[in-house]
Amino acid sequence: MKNIATVVSAALLTAGVAQGETGGVPQARSAHFVSDSLCGTLARDHASRLVYHKGSKERSYVSYMDHYHDVMVTCYDHDDAEWHRSVRVDCAPIRDGHAAPAIFVDSKGFVHTFSARGTIRHCRSKRPEDVSQWEPTRLVGPQDKPLTYPYPIETPEGDLLLFYRLGSAAGNSPLAVSRSPDRGTTWIAPRVLVDYGADRGAGSVKIRDAVYDRKTGRVHLVIDERDNSGPGGSSLAKPRWRTHYCQYDPAVDRMFALNGADLGNTASREALVENDCPLPSAGDMAIWDGRAYLLMRGKIWMLGVVAGGQLTRWELPTLQGAGQTILYLAGEGDWRIYGYRPSETKPPYPTQGDLVLWRSSDAGATWDKGLVLVRNVDRGHGFVGLNLVRRPPTMEKVYIGSGPLLLFQEAFSATYGPELRGPDGSTFTDMQLRFNK
Repeated sequence: MKNIATVVSAALLTAGVAQGETGGVPQARSAHFVSDSLCGTLARDHASRLVYHKGSKERSYVSYMDHYHDVMVTCYDHDDAEWHRSVRVDCAPIRDGHAAPAIFVDSKGFVHTFSARGTIRHCRSKRPEDVSQWEPTRLVGPQDKPLTYPYPIETPEGDLLLFYRLGSAAGNSPLAVSRSPDRGTTWIAPRVLVDYGADRGAGSVKIRDAVYDRKTGRVHLVIDERDNSGPGGSSLAKPRWRTHYCQYDPAVDRMFALNGADLGNTASREALVENDCPLPSAGDMAIWDGRAYLLMRGKIWMLGVVAGGQLTRWELPTLQGAGQTILYLAGEGDWRIYGYRPSETKPPYPTQGDLVLWRSSDAGATWDKGLVLVRNVDRGHGFVGLNLVRRPPTMEKVYIGSGPLLLFQEAFSATYGPELRGPDGSTFTDMQLRFNK
């Protein structure tokens, strides 16, 4: 299969050491870079594509969608330092990046995938910590609406929670959660958690992040609202975007605002605004010691912390111009931000950028100028995504292992260069998934 992507250099990301120009290094397993040349459509930022689980085996699991729009799963064995052969799990519901699967490992070791854009398709491994065989596909949520952005979490009681958008990008598409009391065998009808409502101007939700906090027993949520009302209530007008932070307590099935106010079973736009939930455009979230830290982008990048019912924020001038950033709190003296910074590149590719790591040793108070990990990532021919490893069942970005930390993704549209076609003649997106240690 002809590949229109350019192999980029590798980076030792867990230690934050730049490897420089290594384009000549073969893709066989090197000391600092692991790649199985996986391909598929773009996996969305922030959702769980790479998860770490330590049970009887220490493994990191990866889900992706291949050229033929099949849901695939592979895993990295930390003890053997090897990648397992990829396994086909299911067919994707549509040929679009929205259907890229999320992956999850429950407390018993069963591996789950969730792919959406239409009915959510749920697959579960037949045996714990074994991706070779899978149970028949289950459907989650209503089957008469397009569903997308699945975010799985498990409570200490063993209930699986699946957060997602109930509807399409247009119209009223609220934030919903489905619950399974038996680790995915059955699913209770969805509950609407945030509903913007057609009578208030229809809005739809895009989930930025969802993380369960063991200390507080709540799920921290960052969501984007696409306000489709427009002038005169027209949903065809250019939408307005807002970002909100809120919490969900699964023990009492209620929503709570940033300032601590009880918003009831379902929160409205007015309730979120009245209780200090709006944020500048949020980039990412991480949990540390029971507090939510929010990476936000206004006129300048800011880092904020939610504590005592208030949001305290401070500026991050060294991140000026950065994009697609991810916040990773590795330890007391090791806070990190990964993202792309525009590089000085002449036309016709003015959108190239460098993959950069910024670090803080004083709990986020000050940050260095950034270390370039991968130079000249071509962002002009498609999309580039970043997904840091997450740790079920809370889905926090916490890692204790020696395997891949970052899933580095490049996607290239078939409209650029030689056209790529699937076996049925349809065009598709060429994608490289690169696993960086």
